[in-house]
Amino acid sequence: MNLKSSHIPTWCPGCSDFFLYAGVDQALNQLNIPQENIVIVYDIGCMGNMADFMNTYAIHSLHGRCVPTAAGVKLQNPNLTVIAIGGDGGIYGEGFNHLIAAARNNFDIKVLVANNHLYSLTTGQASPTTPKGSKTKSTPVGTIGVPLDAVQIVKTVNPSVFAQTIDGKQIPLIIDTIKTAITTPGFALIDLQQVCVTFGKQLNS
Repeated sequence: MNLKSSHIPTWCPGCSDFFLYAGVDQALNQLNIPQENIVIVYDIGCMGNMADFMNTYAIHSLHGRCVPTAAGVKLQNPNLTVIAIGGDGGIYGEGFNHLIAAARNNFDIKVLVANNHLYSLTTGQASPTTPKGSKTKSTPVGTIGVPLDAVQIVKTVNPSVFAQTIDGKQIPLIIDTIKTAITTPGFALIDLQQVCVTFGKQLNS
């Protein structure tokens, strides 16, 4: 099953989003889910570009709104495999209340977060997961907030859900974790740790 579209990905060379892209493609193929039963809802940001690169049903949602959109799709048609994909800015920033609500209600959607600890599409502002003290474009004297641990918070809200942080560069691990999330009933969150190849050097400041 060919889930990749004819569009060539436009992420920066070396970007970890390529690994997530490959992981989603391989996981869905290995699970042999019918193409017409897959809906992927994308957030705004670098991961939002993936809407052009996957040959499935797709919704390019508003910033921070991919999770409630995915929940709505799943509630309308429970037979679909519904995945929400976005970055730490959209899902942990603008949309964090939606993530908590989805976990608390155990909606059967799978949320994949490309967590590079920055708003990278807008050139490197601090996000909710930016390490404390990092000097970024929006925090030139260092971030003052404690970085958010979404997996821990989600598990606190609903200890029964599947929620894991993984290395976003390990393709076999990404594939296996996505497969486990999809085949586990209920809500699932996969937090993929990344480093932005273009703006991530700020985090070492």
